[in-house]
Amino acid sequence: MDLPALALIAARPISLRYSLLALLARLPQIESVHSVEDARSLLAVTSATPPQLVVLDANLPGEKIGPLLAQIKTIAPQACTVVLVDHVEEQQELQTTPADLVLLKGHPAAELFARVEQLLTLDKQGGAT
Repeated sequence: MDLPALALIAARPISLRYSLLALLARLPQIESVHSVEDARSLLAVTSATPPQLVVLDANLPGEKIGPLLAQIKTIAPQACTVVLVDHVEEQQELQTTPADLVLLKGHPAAELFARVEQLLTLDKQGGAT
């Protein structure tokens, strides 16, 4: 039996969190969306209720995204992880992390929606990491 799918957003600016909440709530694969503003809360929620999808702002204060992604994958190996970055250089640097998808902030919403939906579909079929 499939459990309800949870998406978790970790981003500091409240406007980014609200935008992502509105977008992810439209995904048919996701039943509920939660948001946090720091890594400690992210790890606590991930441990309590492992999400199917985690969307991270690469600029979480005081956190290096690579080690944080590794912790998420240890706690919730099934979670698809999407990292949002400000610069192309960050995007290239994070390609070697456990992130399933690394995108520039400001990506058109329709494209972000399609890429995340595709990632979740691949995961359900056993094709994502």
